[in-house]
Amino acid sequence: MPLLKKSQIKAFFTLVLLFFSSYFAAAGYAEPTKASVVKLGEVAVYPVKSAFASVITLNNSKLSAQVSAKIKSISAEVGQIVNKGDVLIQLDATDYNLALQQAGANLIAAQSNLELSQKQLERAEKLVSDGFISPERLNLRESEFTNAKSNVALRRAQYNAAKRNVAKCSITAPFKSVIRERIAQVGEITAPGAPLLHLSDLSTIEIDAKVQPRHIDSLTLNRSIVFTSDGTEFPVRIKRIVPVVNEENRNQTVRLEFIKNHAAIGSAGTIKWAADKPHAPTDLLVQRNSQLGVFILNDNQAKFFVVPGASEGSPAMINLPLDTLMIYQGQHRLQDGQAVSIVSD
Repeated sequence: MPLLKKSQIKAFFTLVLLFFSSYFAAAGYAEPTKASVVKLGEVAVYPVKSAFASVITLNNSKLSAQVSAKIKSISAEVGQIVNKGDVLIQLDATDYNLALQQAGANLIAAQSNLELSQKQLERAEKLVSDGFISPERLNLRESEFTNAKSNVALRRAQYNAAKRNVAKCSITAPFKSVIRERIAQVGEITAPGAPLLHLSDLSTIEIDAKVQPRHIDSLTLNRSIVFTSDGTEFPVRIKRIVPVVNEENRNQTVRLEFIKNHAAIGSAGTIKWAADKPHAPTDLLVQRNSQLGVFILNDNQAKFFVVPGASEGSPAMINLPLDTLMIYQGQHRLQDGQAVSIVSD
């Protein structure tokens, strides 16, 4: 048999080498891919969420008169803060004072008549027992006494009504408030129900926020919520959550209250809070089989962990312990189950 040429021998050994290389690679003896790892707790982010909000008051009232009279004086001006019970508008009570005096005189007369009727009844009861008057006469005295009692009750009610009308001439603040608008003028004649002053209650200030339903749980669990308006932050806390989704904007209404200082009524801004659960940063997310996830280290192998709800370009909430080892360098060339060699940064 002719001797093999050197070139043929070289080609033969090259084929043998390629065969055994493929064999050992298939058998799992391929060289591990180098990568770096870090604990999830060291790289996890907690994205700040926000929702539109505005400052409101539960009582935004227009104060009106209950009686008709001329306005004598107005002691409240726009921007002034008043306390509950402060007299804001004084009406001319002359006519109502006269009516009160008349009602008082009528009440005194009725009380005198009642006293007289009572004495006459007592005398009639004595006389009828002695046989000096007939029972019919006694019945008449009893009827007169009953009518006198009713008349006193009527006159007392009229007196109390007249007294209330006098009190209504002093229009007072129903709560601690700020004067937002002065509608009435001195010298005008008021009509019952006509607005005179516009008040905003300072003791019932709340924040009205519109929050997406999927963020309600995150907001509820968070204890560090701030209301931001014109660059100023105010600590707030949840007061109540309306358990109904608005049909128009698909949001839920959340009412919050200020913890210390408060923003002005009518201020617009946002409430902000950090997510309560860890999120994987965007640079850890990779796509495999049309799913986004992260690679974690498990027994020196790269394991692909699918992150539900993840989207490209945004941190994704991840349900893993904070001490989980995350592959953060070299993950883009990895496949699930591939051997990994850890290298230091």
